[in-house]
Amino acid sequence: MDGIHDMGGVEGFGPVPYVPDEPISVGERWESFAGAAFFALERSGRTNIDAHRHRIERLDPTRYLPLSYWGRWLAAVEAAVVEQGIASVEEVVAAVRATGHDPGATAPPPRLSPTVGFESRDNTRGFLRPTDRPHRFAVGQRVRTVAHAPNAGHHRLPRYARGRTGVVARTYPSFTLPDAMAHGGPDDPAYVYAIAFDATELWGPDADVNQRCHLDVFEPYLEPADVADPTETDPTSREAN
Repeated sequence: MDGIHDMGGVEGFGPVPYVPDEPISVGERWESFAGAAFFALERSGRTNIDAHRHRIERLDPTRYLPLSYWGRWLAAVEAAVVEQGIASVEEVVAAVRATGHDPGATAPPPRLSPTVGFESRDNTRGFLRPTDRPHRFAVGQRVRTVAHAPNAGHHRLPRYARGRTGVVARTYPSFTLPDAMAHGGPDDPAYVYAIAFDATELWGPDADVNQRCHLDVFEPYLEPADVADPTETDPTSREAN
């Protein structure tokens, strides 16, 4: 989905800060709650990771930008609770206010009782799904990503990588297609490919000519490079991406 969550390659937000030896963990109790609440909903069959991501990308930019990573997770959990009929909007707001925290603030930390527990995530099924279809593309083949958003809902093709030509570096098995899973559809298995793009193809002539970027791309987002490129007839379409 085109929205604030797809920030890759977007200018105006400054450099991505690098913090050496930064611990990859939650820093506060409420952050643990955000993750545990999502996994509890997922294990119960109420949601999945693709629907969760779609809820995050649907956040209004004015709310999305001030929130931290885990703040966005918590906002998506709140939306899931309402969508699934577990609680009303009013009940969610009341629960947050009961913590003494402003519901409109940037870091809503719900208080947890030490007796509260969640079941661990069940990963037994995973995301691999077999299909009888053969791979459409092979290693070494030149391919191009579609030049437009694959659909109006959730998908996994970022703006900066649309309408770009690369080479298949590796083929993977078939997985659940996020486009379908995010909207409660069937698994709709699709193959995934590691596509090698020259940095200049993605970022323009100012990029390092010796650099390459590998992206894992679902098969429905690809077409053979010998198919007519719509950006060649519409020079503004590439700039728009």
